[in-house]
Amino acid sequence: MTARDADDDVIALPALSDEVEEERTSDLLARFRANLPDGRVTLNDLIQALGDRSLGTILLALALPTIAPVPLGVSCLFDLPIVLYTAQLAFGRRGAGLPDWLLRRSVGTRLAARTLDAAMPRLTGIERMLKPRVHRLARIDRERWFGLLLFILTLTCIVPLPLTGWLPGFALVLISLGLIERDGGAIGVGLGLTVAALVFFALVASSLSYAGHQLLAATLH
Repeated sequence: MTARDADDDVIALPALSDEVEEERTSDLLARFRANLPDGRVTLNDLIQALGDRSLGTILLALALPTIAPVPLGVSCLFDLPIVLYTAQLAFGRRGAGLPDWLLRRSVGTRLAARTLDAAMPRLTGIERMLKPRVHRLARIDRERWFGLLLFILTLTCIVPLPLTGWLPGFALVLISLGLIERDGGAIGVGLGLTVAALVFFALVASSLSYAGHQLLAATLH
């Protein structure tokens, strides 16, 4: 056999792609949804399913109910953890975490499934627009003032005023996904929505306060 014949017998292998498609957050949640624990689902189960305990993933886990029309029991499960977590960030704790007693808070499996089913279409819709860009904003989680802003934002999410919860919740989810995907553009839009949400919250709160004052004055007279 000649050298040329030997070369002809070599089987060409397909070239390896330089870009390996990474699993998106929605893929992780879809797998979690398909394998929910029996009985109860804890907050720790959800955070673990997202793969790590970075700022973006924990915020996203806590903010998911804000973009889904879920019962009060689900939203209450996440209210205290998200305030506590962002309060730690506001005080400059870079490695902030949640205590075990909060991580063990749980809801029924059927309720968790309904929450994920409601949130997933919105989540995948946002993900289609995300990509790494605007690197300066993508690293904004290193700034201490950012933690304070998130704390204020989460407070507006949980205060029971009409029409004030959805916009800050959507801003929080957008910021969370931006941090995960290192998409500074998404974070910038999320910060813009944050400002709009805080202004809207102030307007609603002041309007209700004025209406209450007027009603009280009319009652006393």
